[in-house]
Amino acid sequence: MSFKLTVLVTLAMLAVACGGLSDIEVEATIDARIASALTAVPTLTPMPTATPQPTATPVRVPTPLPTATPVTFPTPLPRATPQPTATPQPTATPQPTATPQPVPDFQDLYSTVWPSVFLVETPSGHGSGWLLEPGLLITNEHVIRRRSIVTIRQGAEGAGSFSATVVASDKPRDIALLRFNTSTALQAGAAPLEFGVVTQADLAGPLMALGYSSTNERTDGSVGAPTANVGVLSQVVDFSSDGFGLNLEMDTPIDPGDSGGPVFNADGQVIGINRAVLVNTATGQRVVGTFYAVHIDEIIAALPRLRNGLSR
Repeated sequence: MSFKLTVLVTLAMLAVACGGLSDIEVEATIDARIASALTAVPTLTPMPTATPQPTATPVRVPTPLPTATPVTFPTPLPRATPQPTATPQPTATPQPTATPQPVPDFQDLYSTVWPSVFLVETPSGHGSGWLLEPGLLITNEHVIRRRSIVTIRQGAEGAGSFSATVVASDKPRDIALLRFNTSTALQAGAAPLEFGVVTQADLAGPLMALGYSSTNERTDGSVGAPTANVGVLSQVVDFSSDGFGLNLEMDTPIDPGDSGGPVFNADGQVIGINRAVLVNTATGQRVVGTFYAVHIDEIIAALPRLRNGLSR
C-alpha cells in the first residue's frame, strides 16, 4: 500500500470516528494532513554510483603433466674402506743362480740299450721283453698267458728269430720268466740290463720306456728297433690290497705291444716293466695320460720263485 493511500485511509477513519464534519472540511483536513505528512518524509539522498572495477584477467589453468614413469635407482654401493698402505718389504738378497742340471741324454742311452729289448710273439698277439741275463728274458704275464712256448724276434736286420720257453709266471705281479738256448745268436749289442732303485724321492724324475707298440717285420723275421717314449715318474703307488703290489705311475705313454718292455731311469737302469694304461676312473670318467709299470722291487721279489719254476 502507498504512503498516500495509507494517510487517506487513516484520515477517513478519523472522520468517521469524529462524525459531523462536512465534505469540504474533511477534504481540507486531508489535504492539510497530507502536506504535513509529506513534509515529515525525509528526502532520500541518492547513493553514489559505484566505481567500476576492472574486469579480472582470466587466469590460464596449466595443463596437468602426465604422471611420471617411476624410475628405480640402484642401491648405492658402500664406499670402500681405505686400506692401510702396505709396509714396504726389505729388498730381497739376490740369490746365486742355480747350476743347470744336465738333461738326461736319452738318445745316447737308447742307442746303448735297445738291442737288449725284443718282441715277444704268441698266436694271439705280441708284446715286449728284455734280457735279464744270458738265456733269460723277462716280460709280462699277460703277454704269454697260458702259453708254454713263444717266438722271440730281434730288431737288427738279419738277426732272425728264435723260440723261448715259459719257465714260470706271477699273475698278480704280472711278471713272466722266459728261457732260451744260450747258443742262440743274439743281435749285436744285446747285454743284460742293470737294475736300479726308485722311491718317492724320485718323483718327477725323467723316464724312458721301450717296447714294440709298432713293428716293421722284415722277410728275415726281424722287426726293427723298439719305439721309445719319454716322460716323468708321477707317483709310486701300492696296489698290494688288490694283490698287484707296487707300481710306478707315470706320464710316459705306452701302447699295446709295449707291455713287458723295460722302463729306464736317467742313469740307464731298469726300474720297472711296462704294464697298463688307466682309461677310466672308478666312476667312469675318462682318463688321459696315466700309465703304469711294475715296480722293480716286485721283479726282485718274484725272481726266486720264477727261477725255480713256481707260478702263481
